[in-house]
Formats: sequence, C-alpha cells, structure tokens
Amino acid sequence: MIFAIHGQARSPHLLHKLPHAYPQSVDRITLNYIALKDGTRLPIRSSIPIFDFFIGKLYRLDYSFGSVSNEDLIRDRCEPFFRKMYGNSAREVEKKLVTIYWMPNVFGKRYPLKVTKVNHVDEKLQSVAAELEKLPPKYFKYLEKPASSYYWRNVAGERYLSLHSFGIAIDINLNYSNYWLWDFLKLKRPISDLRYHKIQYQNRIPIEIVEIFAKHGFYWGGNWYFYDTMHFEYRPELL
Repeated sequence: MIFAIHGQARSPHLLHKLPHAYPQSVDRITLNYIALKDGTRLPIRSSIPIFDFFIGKLYRLDYSFGSVSNEDLIRDRCEPFFRKMYGNSAREVEKKLVTIYWMPNVFGKRYPLKVTKVNHVDEKLQSVAAELEKLPPKYFKYLEKPASSYYWRNVAGERYLSLHSFGIAIDINLNYSNYWLWDFLKLKRPISDLRYHKIQYQNRIPIEIVEIFAKHGFYWGGNWYFYDTMHFEYRPELL
C-alpha cells in the first residue's frame, strides 16, 4: 500500500530523526520515501514543494516561548502519517488505547487517562507522571484535574484532526493555563484586530513541568504563537 504525501523535504537530515523518534513504527528513510515497519511507504518527493508542513518551519524557528506561528502549527501536522501509525478512525485508535492513572502516588486513581500504546506513548506518559510526582507539592496545582487526553475530534474551527484523536496528547489543569483565544476575548476586541495587533503571549505553567514533558518526547503548546499552555503532545521528532 502506498500512502502518498505530496511534498519535498527541504531538510533531509531532519527526516532521519523519524526512525529514532518512532522506532516501533518507522523502519528507515530513503531519498524517496519513509518506510514503515508494516511495509507502507510514504513518498516524500513531489513536484509540489510543501512537505515542510511536516518537518520544515518548526525546526527552523527560534524555540523561545510563543515563537511558532499558527501557520506553522497547521502546516506541521502530517495527518496521513499519524493516521497510519495510530489509527485511521476512532475505532482503530480505540483498539490501541490503554488506561493509565495520572500521577497515582499523588492523586491516587482520581484521574484515569486513555492513551495509545503505539510507540510506547503510554509508558512515556507514565514516566512523565513519575517525575512530576517528585516535584515539590507547590507544582501539583498545575497538574491536578487534567482536562483531556484521548478524544477523537477536529481542532476547534478547523478541518484537521486534533492530536488528542490519536491518544498522544494531554491537557493539564486549565485553571492555570492560557489559551490565546480565551485571553484575546477577555480584551473585548473584534477578532479582525488580529490582523493588525500581535498577540500578547501569556503563560503560567512553570518551566520545570515543561522540561519534564520534553525529556520524554512531549512537545508543549506554549511554544506556539497561538499558544495553548495546557497542551502537551507526543512529538519526539520536534525536540
């Protein structure tokens, strides 16, 4: 089965991060395709030079908080790649989900989360939780009441899937989080103002929490220009 991705890799050395990032799923990278371990080949060369929506801009940008634009966020998502790894429908994804308990040594069994076992994401998230449990108690308020894990849906207002759909994302406590649209609406200005005014970045999540997630392959939504500081997604190739 050929699973076509139109585009051309402008930074081929970055493509070679994929087998290391996803050793359970990606076999090798050639000049022409990504070879998955089930025999699928994802072509990476085309006359349409847009493959950098997968690896391009995010890698070339400054990673200071709020530096990655909304265009980069949208272009970065290579949905066929994730559908092939994690499941092409809610039913397929759900067959690969397991239930873990979030920070059980702190919160007990209060917060069950459904997470995919593909690429050992469930184990990686449990490792995140185990390290977070060792932080001083002052950090726990940011981590209790996680808002979301698996949920098959599109990104709000868009036609592409949220990575929550694949069971590879978690939103932590929204009471201490910032989301660009919520913060913008508090200003009581029309959305059209976004064309002329830069969004003022806001964040309350401590860097100690962000660094623990990153250590285990989870990329933070607080890096985006259109920030979502509660959000972490398993994207080791971006780190």
